[in-house]
Amino acid sequence: MTDSALASRPDGAPEPGAAVPAFRFSTAEAPRSERVAAWRQAIGPLFDMDICDLTENRAFAATFTAYHFGGFLLCHSRVDGGRYTRSETRIQSDDLDHLLIHLVLGGAVVAVRPGAAIGLRAMDIGILDLAAPAALQIRCDEAISLILPRVAVPAAERQPGSLHGRVLDRRTATGAILARQMVALTIEAPRLRLPEAVPLGVAAAGVVATCLGLATAGVALPPVSVRRDLGRQVRAYIEDHLEAPELTPATIMRDLNLSRSQLYRQFEPWGGVRAYIRRRRLWRCLMALSHPVSADRRIGDIAYEHGFTDLEHFSRLFRQAFGLSPRAARAAARRGDASALAALAPGPEDGGTLARWIRTLAVG
Repeated sequence: MTDSALASRPDGAPEPGAAVPAFRFSTAEAPRSERVAAWRQAIGPLFDMDICDLTENRAFAATFTAYHFGGFLLCHSRVDGGRYTRSETRIQSDDLDHLLIHLVLGGAVVAVRPGAAIGLRAMDIGILDLAAPAALQIRCDEAISLILPRVAVPAAERQPGSLHGRVLDRRTATGAILARQMVALTIEAPRLRLPEAVPLGVAAAGVVATCLGLATAGVALPPVSVRRDLGRQVRAYIEDHLEAPELTPATIMRDLNLSRSQLYRQFEPWGGVRAYIRRRRLWRCLMALSHPVSADRRIGDIAYEHGFTDLEHFSRLFRQAFGLSPRAARAAARRGDASALAALAPGPEDGGTLARWIRTLAVG
């Protein structure tokens, strides 16, 4: 999106109701001598950052806005330059299992992955797997980025590293469609209400997933070898079997040949394996109940297809997790009450830092 495209944003005021949660940062709010350090801290949940050709802090400027659409983050940034890296050490320490889809609007970007350097031009889209080593060399860049969990892409594309370094060229139909969707979402995000944003986000994520499945139509590269990570492997297995009522720690240990200690160690941050599975199922149910497509579906059917076998037990767990019953959540979503959707897109008042937002995309 060029400056002229930004100028095309409608002048209308935001729609009434709760807005899409937004995280905003600008170096203009920091003293000139501290701007690089402030930006390094802001972008820290994703990358280690160093300036490259800028020698004075006063020459550096960056702005960043992230919108939480429930299933992904939509980010718009302008930055003078820098080198952004994810090393093996960094990957092992933060355990991110996400993809970053980077649409270049202006400036120069070179994406570096093992054995290759890829230049991105305006309106090209580059894909980075945050579980793989990478570097971005940026000069005066304006960009839109999507951050989404690996579980959001088609199962065939979930192998770590399989999409890393691919490019959707602006001249291809797939690249042009995805780029225009990202631009349109960025233009309209400030005007969207949360009850609109969540179902729109579901639809948009479907388009993104389809385009990523067709990513080989861009500049194809051999898959990158990514160090095998047990936590990512188990979470991928759980995601593929969430709808199965028989999904239990015992079946996971059996199918993945894991010991009890190996399995439970991976889920200590989430309160255990069962708590993680339950949270993921409840999150999916809340998404379904809040979506207009499911407006006429029975609540029991939604619960059963997400692995719950007892409706009363499901309702009790749902209320404990989200503070209202499944029926009340559906009614609130229908009338545009954002209280039903707060768990899907937590706002800054809920501790909505960028790091926490990225985590909520994977866990719900």
